Amino acid sequence: MKDLIIIGAGPGGFDTAIHAAEMGLDVTLIEKHKVGGTCLNYGCIPTKALYHISKKIKDMKELHVFGINTSDYSIDYNVIKERKESIVSHQITNILTSLEKLGVELIEGSAEIKSPGKVEVNGGIIEAKNIIIATGSIPKRLQFEGNDLPVVTDSKGILSLDVFPKKITIVGAGVIGCEMALIFNQLGAEITLVEYQDEILPPLDKDIKKRARNLYKRQGINIFTKSAFKKVYEKDGIYYSVFEQKGKTIETETDYVLLSTGRAPNFGGIDLDSLNIKHTNLGIEVNENLETSVKGIYAIGDVNGQLMLAHKATYDGYKALAHITNNQMDINFNLVPSVVFTFPEIAMVGKTEQEMTGDYQTNKYLFKTNAKAECLNETDGFVKMIVDENGILVGCHIIGAHASDMIHEVTTIMNTNITINEYKNIIHAHPTISEVIGECIKGFH
Repeated sequence: MKDLIIIGAGPGGFDTAIHAAEMGLDVTLIEKHKVGGTCLNYGCIPTKALYHISKKIKDMKELHVFGINTSDYSIDYNVIKERKESIVSHQITNILTSLEKLGVELIEGSAEIKSPGKVEVNGGIIEAKNIIIATGSIPKRLQFEGNDLPVVTDSKGILSLDVFPKKITIVGAGVIGCEMALIFNQLGAEITLVEYQDEILPPLDKDIKKRARNLYKRQGINIFTKSAFKKVYEKDGIYYSVFEQKGKTIETETDYVLLSTGRAPNFGGIDLDSLNIKHTNLGIEVNENLETSVKGIYAIGDVNGQLMLAHKATYDGYKALAHITNNQMDINFNLVPSVVFTFPEIAMVGKTEQEMTGDYQTNKYLFKTNAKAECLNETDGFVKMIVDENGILVGCHIIGAHASDMIHEVTTIMNTNITINEYKNIIHAHPTISEVIGECIKGFH
């Protein structure tokens, strides 16, 4: 009998398998598609590979500020694709090597939980003391006229194109939609971004998403909020996307329509009802130890619907393992940092201002006053912090250069629960971008 079976080899699944094996557990990992899951194969990693390439293009366009003339350059999309695919392949190899080295049994196939402790895969039954469901999520499919046309795709499809598109309509201006918009815009595509809600990046702090919209428009993104996507049609070999804004119908030529309207938990074909595992359309219900309503069966990552982030899935797995091995592990899942990789980067942790109640303070500090930011020609953006009535930092939101790195300092501090006055005593080196953090803190009284 195995100690643990993990169904799904995405970030949560494979990292948990590695960690469990390091703890001495006998582990079987089952994956029916590709090791690495959506994040590694079709999401986080390939998009970041493209992001950093497009960031280099953006930087090159601005080199004239530094007295460097780069008016003549070309883009080889085939080389770009090859680099993206090479990075993904290398990361998969690293994972497989780690699994093999630690003795994790990896099975390719579709898993079905027959009962607690019993999993069927490829016609055979494997028994284990515990089971972790880590089957991730799938893209939501918006229903509209023409949604079955070949130009309608999702993030997986748009990353696999052999020919670079000249015009892309992106439906949904959440994190995925905005990242794709900025990446493909810098690579040379004309972008139309359509969002049903009042503002892009809906869950973010109100000041951040307002600034982001202005900066994206400045870069040439055509943004339409309060807009309902209606249809895609073809005429004389040309495709058109159609949406409505304030009662006005808008049509635009397009090579592809990218759907980025969110993701839904992927139950992986597991018959949750027959197992009496409680769930909704939002995900599998779990307790504080990531255990489902059935003892010995856990659900981590996107499939539990709590927060669809790869690093959250990993720490879900660590928490579940701690419970399985009778160890204590305190993780504050209210302080999970997240990042939007656009130009500039956006990072956040904790509460937004619209989530605050009672007495609180906010303060902002602009990047344009930072010497290092000016030297780098990266002056767009600001830091916004939120402090509660007890002087405790409860939220931080950054839009600007290196936001993805700086947010971890703030996350660490927030986990210590020190007051803002204590935080003021921490010294930041000069000249650095991270001084914007220290200066923002000093603004509280």
